[in-house]
Amino acid sequence: MRDKLHVSLLTLLFFLSPVQTRSQPSWQTLFNAPSGTRNNDVYFVTPKMGWIVNGAGQIYKTPDGGASWQLQFQKSTAHFRSIGFLDSLQGWAGNVGVNEFGTTDSSALYQTKDGGATWSPARAFIGPAPRGLCGMQVVNDSVICAVGRVRGPSFFVRTTDGGKAWTSKDMSAYAAGLIDVYFFHPDSGFAVGLTNVNHESSSGIILFTADGGATWQQRFVTTRTGEWCWKISFPSRRVAYVSLQRNTQSPIYFLKTTNGGVSWQEKLFSNTNYFVQGIGFATELKGWIGGNSQFPTYETTDGGETWRPASFGTRLNRFRFLSDSTGYAAGQYVYKYSPPTPVGIAEINNENPRSFRLEQNYPNPFNPNTVIRFTLKAKSFVRLKIYDVQGREVRKLVNAAHQAGEYSVNWDGKDETGQLASAGIYFYTIEIGQQRQTMKMALLK
Repeated sequence: MRDKLHVSLLTLLFFLSPVQTRSQPSWQTLFNAPSGTRNNDVYFVTPKMGWIVNGAGQIYKTPDGGASWQLQFQKSTAHFRSIGFLDSLQGWAGNVGVNEFGTTDSSALYQTKDGGATWSPARAFIGPAPRGLCGMQVVNDSVICAVGRVRGPSFFVRTTDGGKAWTSKDMSAYAAGLIDVYFFHPDSGFAVGLTNVNHESSSGIILFTADGGATWQQRFVTTRTGEWCWKISFPSRRVAYVSLQRNTQSPIYFLKTTNGGVSWQEKLFSNTNYFVQGIGFATELKGWIGGNSQFPTYETTDGGETWRPASFGTRLNRFRFLSDSTGYAAGQYVYKYSPPTPVGIAEINNENPRSFRLEQNYPNPFNPNTVIRFTLKAKSFVRLKIYDVQGREVRKLVNAAHQAGEYSVNWDGKDETGQLASAGIYFYTIEIGQQRQTMKMALLK
């Protein structure tokens, strides 16, 4: 059995590589997405199921990769700027709070436990309640971080129990306002924002914590005023980018690190004014910048050394990637990044299963945690295993009977002995009766 699987996996890997090389992913506009008010954030738990939020206090859901959208919630007194989900049921949306963009709703965070069918304010804050939240990151299956807000005051909030309780920290000793957040480990990450609530006097600031947000240190402050950090994008552990917003004047810069955020460089984006906001990179070299203006999105394929107009997108605020070939962006519409023809998933299936559905793991690539989701249409005995490219079994994640329903399984990147697996390509295989399905994933270091 192992020899047969070994040959099968190697054959699939050989077959996948040239297909993915020929079929380069590209952006397409999802014209069925809401477009009356700018979509501020987008979050997908699978390549098909996702949500968007906007400044009109609306939350929409798609079950089919953006082909259709359903309005789930509307609060006209709120301005939703961020959203994140643990799974298909549990999610949170950040509201900018009172006195921002005409908002009168003081609830900074909303939550859902039923996939967005109903939403209610989340009030279980330990510490001073945040005034508003602009950026949010789901770190793993229990840790979520968020920051706010664009014109201050600055707060950092965090849950370590899947949203049951949240701690809130006043960050005014570190920054005037915070807009986005990124953690590469539950305890280690970055927050970006501004040094002065008067934007004309502000510089961009990057903060770092190694203790889950209990204490912070300043990593970088820009050398100009009239600008502030807006969004942060980590395509890999060592390379990251931060957009700098400037309402007037020029030139326009962005920030880049090549050593995991230890040091940052100011890089020129444009000699003329551009209202930059969103920034997102699918790989260390390939990325995009957009903003809240009539100007088009720009793209780079050399890590930001040169930029050229892209063929999609206006008013972009947030990019989120599920892998280096699948992603979504929120702006005037919703924009989808994917190969022109189905690759990877379709080719790697051993058969067309009728009794279950296996999803692409997320995040992918990952380091070291990733979540694998599957759906059972009937009670079944499930075997879910991890294999390396040599066909050797690395870890057995599931080996038990389960009722019909949706399931999420976390792989911490460790093998059966508890040792962290080496970086590289891995396969996860689900077996139910005589049916089997396999998918590919990448562990980074």
